[in-house]
Amino acid sequence: MNRRLCVLVPAIVIAGVCSENATSAKPPLPTLPLQHDIWITGTVQRGNGEYAPGDYTTIMLDRSSTSPCNDKVVSDILLGEGGESAPTLLLPYLNQRVAVRGRVTCPDSGIQFTPQPDVVFPVW
Repeated sequence: MNRRLCVLVPAIVIAGVCSENATSAKPPLPTLPLQHDIWITGTVQRGNGEYAPGDYTTIMLDRSSTSPCNDKVVSDILLGEGGESAPTLLLPYLNQRVAVRGRVTCPDSGIQFTPQPDVVFPVW
């Protein structure tokens, strides 16, 4: 009996630790606020036709977030103005990591970030 108890107690402890780890999931990603001035950080990139036709810029977020438009995880957001993509928006910061203030909108094409070009700071 004593021997069986010595084997059973560690097995119960290990099972408890494993079940605790299995149920502790990662916290949910934050949802970007819709139509509020926010600051985001990321790298400005040139679009390749994936989100819109033609030439445009996107921002690759430093941290993925949840879109307020469709509750999907986003890591790359189209830069635009008034629902339209703007090819030269933040173009001087191409391939640079920046902090920028702006607003998230949900046009028909999906999530879009309208930055304030005069409130952009390179992040080193």
